[in-house]
Order: sequence, then C-alpha cells, then structure tokens
Amino acid sequence: MMKKIIFLLVLMFQAASVNAEGSDGTIDAKRIYAGGGLSFNNLSGVGSSNGFQFFGGYEFAFKLNDDISTALELGYMDSGKFDRLNAAPKVSAAKGMWLAAVESVPLSNKTDMLVRLGYDFGDDDGLLIGTGVRYKFTTKVAMRMEYVARQHVSGLQADVLFKF
Repeated sequence: MMKKIIFLLVLMFQAASVNAEGSDGTIDAKRIYAGGGLSFNNLSGVGSSNGFQFFGGYEFAFKLNDDISTALELGYMDSGKFDRLNAAPKVSAAKGMWLAAVESVPLSNKTDMLVRLGYDFGDDDGLLIGTGVRYKFTTKVAMRMEYVARQHVSGLQADVLFKF
C-alpha cells in the first residue's frame, strides 16, 4: 500500500511539472490548492454515514478548448462508520487515499461544472467518478458540491478549497 502511495505522489509531481507549450517546466505555486470537507455517504445494503475528506491539487496551465481546466488531485477520505441497516455485510467503514483528474468547465465567472475520474487505493479500492459544481468566493477561496461514486461507497461532498 505504501509503495502505491509513494508511486502516486511521484507521478503527481511529475505530471504537475508539465505545463503549457513554451513553459520552462517549473511548478507555479499559484496553481497549487488544498481543501477538505464533509461527506454524506451511502453503502448499498448497509446504510449511511457522515465522513470527511481532505486533498491537495495542482491546476495545469493549459486549457482544453480554450476554457476547460484540468487538475490532478491526491486526497484521503474516511466515510465514517455506517449505520447498520443490514447485519450481513461485514463492512462498517471505508477510508484511504485516492488520485483523480478533475475537469472544470466554466458556467459563469463565479461557477464551474466539475467532472472527476480517478482511482481509490483504500478500503473501497477501484475506480471513482464524480460530478458537481464549484462556486468561487474569491480568486483564492471556493466551495464545491460533488456527488462521487466509488466501487461500493457513494456520497455527496461539500468541500472548501484554498489556492496558494
């Protein structure tokens, strides 16, 4: 598990150093962000829970179609303990690291639509996908609401994001 995490960190920082054409390949600190928040989760056949997540990311300089931003995020989630509706499943919580690419499509000067595709390396090992919206309070502070589905756990997330 630790080897996977180290590999992902190295991969993330290598990818973050790739910038738009003509760049000198350095990491721009203004493109780094961190955040965290609460999640309201569901595990089919088991129940619901409240959890948390925190993450860090890097938004690349290039834009797809001149307006779609691409970011790479590495984070940690803890689903919290599920309310047991069914005694048969042995799962009571899910937690672990994840890595995802996030595409942001502007809807206005303050709001973006988000699409996420990644992989969870924790208890819910497997692909994760998500969609949501981001509201920018300032150029450095934003709030995101997303629905993220993993192999077994799905949840609504409310996060605050801070750019450096």
